[in-house]
Amino acid sequence: MRYLVTGATGFVGAHLTRAILARGGRVTALVRRPGRAGTLRELGVRVVEGDLATGRGLGEALRGADRVIHLAAVVKARTGAEFWAVNRDGTARLVRAMAAMPEPPRLVVCSSLAAAGPARGSGPVSVYGASKRAAEQVVREYADRVPAVILRPGIVYGPGEPALVPALLRMIRLGLVAKPGFGPRRYGLIYVDDLCAALLAAAERGTTVRAGDPAAGVHPLSDGVAYRWQDICAAVAAAAGLRAPVVLPVPVPLLAAVTALAGLAARLPGLGGDVPALNRDKVRELRHADWTCTPASAQHDLGFTPATSLLDGLRTALSAAAGQSPGGEPDAGVRAGRG
Repeated sequence: MRYLVTGATGFVGAHLTRAILARGGRVTALVRRPGRAGTLRELGVRVVEGDLATGRGLGEALRGADRVIHLAAVVKARTGAEFWAVNRDGTARLVRAMAAMPEPPRLVVCSSLAAAGPARGSGPVSVYGASKRAAEQVVREYADRVPAVILRPGIVYGPGEPALVPALLRMIRLGLVAKPGFGPRRYGLIYVDDLCAALLAAAERGTTVRAGDPAAGVHPLSDGVAYRWQDICAAVAAAAGLRAPVVLPVPVPLLAAVTALAGLAARLPGLGGDVPALNRDKVRELRHADWTCTPASAQHDLGFTPATSLLDGLRTALSAAAGQSPGGEPDAGVRAGRG
């Protein structure tokens, strides 16, 4: 089986590529920055230089593909236009290029729980979430031509995850972790290898999306547990062999003010840099208390069952970060990042 993977140089993409190769499949990666594709080339991946924001390289990347797994996305940006340019418009370019093929391959889109919005909510609450929801709508518009499945994972973690676990670990070592807002906060998480298993299951089977049915072929994903913020912090501490930290609630308006100031400072000459993980768009999501979901539809339609507990997944992730696999061998070198 020949797969085109967008975002193959990113955190999830690196794991997915290895999973495909381990099954005997072949991978083509559409890569915006070829300098980041050295590991992919070493693995025998066919690398095509291109860019979803312009459509460059799409035709060559799609050549010979039996399946397409679309991971590439902008998850943090300085302006809303940056989200829309890749998440919606880049997806549209990919789907249109597939629709023009004589026999379009099956498409799996890795969306986000942010596209649905918080549990029992009324839709996306962040620009990122709105751009991912718009990308899903583009896929539906071509449903009669391109067979597609959409997955909406919650928080994805595992070896190489660049944001949540490293940030929590730094605070846990100090003994104090900030919690956004007062009252309970609940989140759905999924281990990266479980997400990859779901992506590959969706590439092979299950109902595809339909233009007039918002539920068909769309599956939220988590390990099925609704974790409180303090549960996540305690699990990270336990996995690292540290004492559970004190969890300090921080008013969301204060977080918003701090992130706004940080955003302004980053624009000053000499201080500019990458957009921080905690930014104004992320704060829009943090205002809401419940980001949970159930994998029931994926279990029923795709035959997918999460296999990794939070504690086991965190232990594996922290072991890899220390340079050792769970069995004591050197880590395989999965890189974090986005393609």
